[in-house]
Amino acid sequence: MKVFNYRPWLILLVIGVLIPGCSESTDTPDTPTDATPFSSSFFITHENTVLASLPQTAIDQAIANLHIVYQHTSHGSQLITGMNSLAAFPDFAGKFTWDDSGQNPAALDFDDLGIPGCADLSQGDSIDSHGVTPWVTATRQLLDNADNRHINVVLWSWCSINGHNAQRYVDNMEILIGEYPDVAFVFMTGHAEGQGTDSTVNGVHYNNQLIRSHCQSNDRWLFDFADIESYNPDGEYFWDQNMQDNLDYGGGNWASQWCAANEGSLLEQLATGNAVDGYDGCHGCAHSDSPQEANLNCVLKGSAVWYLMARLAGWTPQ
Repeated sequence: MKVFNYRPWLILLVIGVLIPGCSESTDTPDTPTDATPFSSSFFITHENTVLASLPQTAIDQAIANLHIVYQHTSHGSQLITGMNSLAAFPDFAGKFTWDDSGQNPAALDFDDLGIPGCADLSQGDSIDSHGVTPWVTATRQLLDNADNRHINVVLWSWCSINGHNAQRYVDNMEILIGEYPDVAFVFMTGHAEGQGTDSTVNGVHYNNQLIRSHCQSNDRWLFDFADIESYNPDGEYFWDQNMQDNLDYGGGNWASQWCAANEGSLLEQLATGNAVDGYDGCHGCAHSDSPQEANLNCVLKGSAVWYLMARLAGWTPQ
């Protein structure tokens, strides 16, 4: 496993896929299949949302060494909403604090909406005058600016992955990897849209599988956005049951059902605020705010962000 030291390396976390309409890659596409087993120590999945597994030393190391900038639109804000809930939860006593200004040395330096020049990856899916997608150009401009040399984590987000060109996405990520040899790039899958495991080319599942296959074959970091929302905290799988992005599926809403069966648990209280003084629950989880329990979607993704940051800062779980 790659271990990062603390020379001036930079990290890029890119969320989503690209809108069709530009020329196709001439490279041989990755070939995703439903039967492909995906498992890698570089992957952040539903198994990496348990905050109790994070030692304080790993959290402190992330706070001390990472400087993050993030650009996103709606679905990407789920990470921020979840992180806000963790920061506000009284029992954590500020353990998961993050700071948008970078002025608080006791908080994770996380500059939200900090990348100019492109709204998100889906709106940046075309080939510009530099021969790359606009989000690649915007990333270059950010990282090449001397005023931004302190930045060592960059996150991008987009909306729907459906119908887009995931091969172009991974190809452009590899361009950046080649140009910045000291950069760790983190790939991401896209959210559920009720298609289940339909493997139509450039559909949601096809694109997610392509990204997973690419990351496993090339030992790349992957924040598996889709996997995190596919499982309830007991490990039950819902992606293949026409699951939507608010966690509705053929049998109801899995977050509502899980919270009802686990009233008083930490995750239920984080999502709803039930019986917690000074905390009224997670609210405003984009596309997953109704029913209230569906905000668990953001809680889990915010937890996974902290797990990712701990791993990128050098923590190795036992």
